[in-house]
Amino acid sequence: MSNHKESSFIKNAFILSAAAIISKILGAFYQAFLYQTVGSGGVGIYMKGINFYAMLLAISAAGIPIAISKLMAEERAAGRYDVANRIFTYSLKLLFFIGLVLSIGLFLFAPIIAKYIFVDSRTTYVLQAMAPALLVVTVMSAFRGYFQGKQQMLPTGISQVFEQIARVGFSVGITIYILKNFAGNNSLRIINGVAFGPFVGAILALIVLLIFFKNKGESIVLLKSNKKENLKILKRIILFAMPVTLAALLPTFLDVIEGIIIPIRLMATGFSLDAADRLYGSFSGAVLALVNLIVSTSSAFAISIVPAISAAIGRNDKKELARKVKLSIKMVNFISVPAGFGLLFLGQPILDLIFNASDAFNIMQFSFIMVLFIGLYHNTTGILQGMGKTFIPIISLSIGLLVNVVVLNLLISFNSLNILAAPIAYTLTYMVAFGINYLAIKRNINFKSDWQIWFPRVVLSGLVTGVVALMSYKLFFMIFNGLFGYSVSQLISLILCVLVAFVIYVIILVATRGISRNEAMAIPKFSKIVLKVFDKLKIEN
Repeated sequence: MSNHKESSFIKNAFILSAAAIISKILGAFYQAFLYQTVGSGGVGIYMKGINFYAMLLAISAAGIPIAISKLMAEERAAGRYDVANRIFTYSLKLLFFIGLVLSIGLFLFAPIIAKYIFVDSRTTYVLQAMAPALLVVTVMSAFRGYFQGKQQMLPTGISQVFEQIARVGFSVGITIYILKNFAGNNSLRIINGVAFGPFVGAILALIVLLIFFKNKGESIVLLKSNKKENLKILKRIILFAMPVTLAALLPTFLDVIEGIIIPIRLMATGFSLDAADRLYGSFSGAVLALVNLIVSTSSAFAISIVPAISAAIGRNDKKELARKVKLSIKMVNFISVPAGFGLLFLGQPILDLIFNASDAFNIMQFSFIMVLFIGLYHNTTGILQGMGKTFIPIISLSIGLLVNVVVLNLLISFNSLNILAAPIAYTLTYMVAFGINYLAIKRNINFKSDWQIWFPRVVLSGLVTGVVALMSYKLFFMIFNGLFGYSVSQLISLILCVLVAFVIYVIILVATRGISRNEAMAIPKFSKIVLKVFDKLKIEN
């Protein structure tokens, strides 16, 4: 029975992970297409709108669906199917109401938000175009919570992929249509049209979920309204959803804050609105997009560590708990450190190839450390959630946000820094948040981190790997540039130099004892490769 449950858990996790990876790849294509079409200035306007939309979506659709899945799973496990049905039907009504209020509110107040918050009236239509999606996505999230409560992850995974396909397809289609039918500068037309993409994607995803609901979902009987029962359900939903919602809200709030402060402070130092939007677009639309794509890899450890930590606590196995915590932190470093150096040394060709934004490389040079601290924050947040300390990450990131606002306002006024203040402030935000998380973990779990022993070795391995990657890229590009076009040569050279860098990194990491044999065995997918290096170098541990 336990093997069946474990197999089912792994299958469900794989479905959601695969769907997330496909969605991220499609999203990266969409982001790159938009950047190359409207440029950094257009992306800057679009990012203001999409970040504000994401913040409202975190309020409406982050915590409650997870609460639905958890509460439904508990009631179904206890055999109380009527209560599980009541939870879903009541939550669906609640989410519809929240989504409707936020959707209408955003549409009506978009001109005020654009004028007085962003000080840029051009974001009005972007916000209004996204407003209908708030209602649809919020309602859709109830059905995702329903299926997850039944341990059926396939509907959620498939709907995510279809949502992104529809969103990207519509965005590309509307862009091509505008370019063919309108003359002159079409940047504003395109971003206003593309802003309607989330609604189109959400409609298709909701249709997919309704089809699954009709074919696989149990029939839901609309029970008579019971105020007493509904109040109990509402209380349970709020208690569980509140920390989840706050945790999802804060990162989006950070992006909104930066979208407000950066252009306004840049204009105060003498930049025009267009120039300020171009700089903000380079940071948020290109550099941050790359950083977040890489961070999503290490963030997988944050998700996977929660049940492992909870299980160790449940067994009261303090030794295993300390081992899991230490291992997960090291794993994030093993991934994030070389990835950060990769962005430092290869940032220019990567930005040039994907976004046609090699001019954003100076921002990337101040952003590479960000990869490590965002990854560590997510990892330590996962550890604390597994320990049941859900409010500590919220407090830590809130303090980080305050640091961001102060540092950003102070540094951006220096002409020698201007937009470079953004990655510095962003890095400090997550550095502070990680530091608070880490201290909280140390207070609750007695473990020796040994940072002074293994971290310099990981940094050395990453640094040497970055240098080798840059040299090999230049060599490969010299070879292929005479055979293929510029972009194709870049792509081939980057792929080959990353493969070379991976091999070099593993060899140096093992040779310097930055990783042990036992730690290598815990690496998913790549453990056999790393263990072969141990054998070749004749290193026992």
